[in-house]
Amino acid sequence: MNSRLIRQPLSWPQRLRVGLAIAAGRLTSLGLRAIGRGATALPGKLALGLDPLLLARLTADRQVFLVTGTNGKTTTVRMLCTILKQNQYTVITNPSGANLDSGLTTTLLDHLKDLRQGKDQAVALVFEIDEAFFGKLAASLNPSICVVTNFFRDQLDRFGELQHTRDLIAKGLAACKAKAVLCADDSLCASLGRDRQEEAFYFGMDKSAMQPQSADVTLESQYCSFCGARYQYTGMAYGHLGDFHCPRCGYSRPEPNLLFRAEGQPARSLPLSFSWREEYCSVNVPIPGIHNGYNAAAALSAVLAAGLPFHASAAALQHSAAAFGRMERFSIGTRDVCLILVKNPVGMDRALDFVAQASDLGGVMMLLNANDPDGRDVSWIWDVQFEHHLPEGKIGVSGVRCHDLALRLYYAGKTAGDLLTDPDHLSLFDRLLDACPENRCLYLLPNYTAMLDLRADLAKRYQLHAFWR
Repeated sequence: MNSRLIRQPLSWPQRLRVGLAIAAGRLTSLGLRAIGRGATALPGKLALGLDPLLLARLTADRQVFLVTGTNGKTTTVRMLCTILKQNQYTVITNPSGANLDSGLTTTLLDHLKDLRQGKDQAVALVFEIDEAFFGKLAASLNPSICVVTNFFRDQLDRFGELQHTRDLIAKGLAACKAKAVLCADDSLCASLGRDRQEEAFYFGMDKSAMQPQSADVTLESQYCSFCGARYQYTGMAYGHLGDFHCPRCGYSRPEPNLLFRAEGQPARSLPLSFSWREEYCSVNVPIPGIHNGYNAAAALSAVLAAGLPFHASAAALQHSAAAFGRMERFSIGTRDVCLILVKNPVGMDRALDFVAQASDLGGVMMLLNANDPDGRDVSWIWDVQFEHHLPEGKIGVSGVRCHDLALRLYYAGKTAGDLLTDPDHLSLFDRLLDACPENRCLYLLPNYTAMLDLRADLAKRYQLHAFWR
């Protein structure tokens, strides 16, 4: 799309079209939310139907941050927004995770007042964007910074193998002039910066904090993107993230601009230390899990690439809060409930590892759906290392494909008596909550639409905030 055309003055028919599109979208949003619906995509879809260029028009000449990749998009966006707000920015974002063109347009329609602020007010647009749509939309959004979190196998029936997903994002980066913020420890992600060194900013784990390669680790990106040889590792973080190098062509992990390390893994927070340009800063991030160390480093890298100060921005991470369904914790009487979204093998492995180490573990419930947003193919559950991570005792299993998941857990060593299988997630939740000891936590591990369904029901019952807020 030619961005100069977007910036030219509108003719009278174009102004009419834009006005009608905005009015239709905003009225639809108000109507849906009046009846308790999320209104995350339909208003934008209707508006784009009236003016296909509306998204590009609304983002022209703005400071735009785009966040894409497989895992961690929503949490990284939330952390990035926190840092920007602490730096006195007005931030417009899509907190619901509606990350297609329709969802992004809905978000902007909801924040027209902020968009119309004077130029003396710093306004930042921070969008999570779907991997496939990144290639189609990146150029028209004219981003300043593009963050790519990582690449893991996800929704294979939609994306195919990892190289295809990587190529989709490479297409979007090639079509825009943004600086790319990339995970140095992910060989596929880091490869995106090889031909754009001046526009690449890398983040990664301190080598001294990595572990030796485990014999049973599943490496989803095993072969060099440039010559096809098998990578060798001198240290591992998790999955295929680590200090990699190719013994044939010499391609290796680029030196990160920003390094981080986790100083322990408490159940409710994550102490992190960062180093950048020989400066150091420590902060306690209130979202646990080493994968959230990567998310925090990605968010901090984005603002550093944009020119914001290091110490103040790193310190702002202590004000972060979990996104809905991503390490989201709330209390019910004397018990806690923690929602951890899992949607692919590495995500499930990380969640199970975290739960197994939790000192407050009082029960586990897993939910598996196979709707379009999840991917219809649930064969990924056979790639999860359940055998190494399953907690002792009973496990609740629900969702549309609960019997598939129960079968996988049975093969992983759970007996039929250990598996409480019920497609009715609320009924099963009540049973497990009753069985959870006081002052302990019931951990819920759903995939995407299962999380939305369960959380919506729990929100009504326990007055949780709406997920789009």
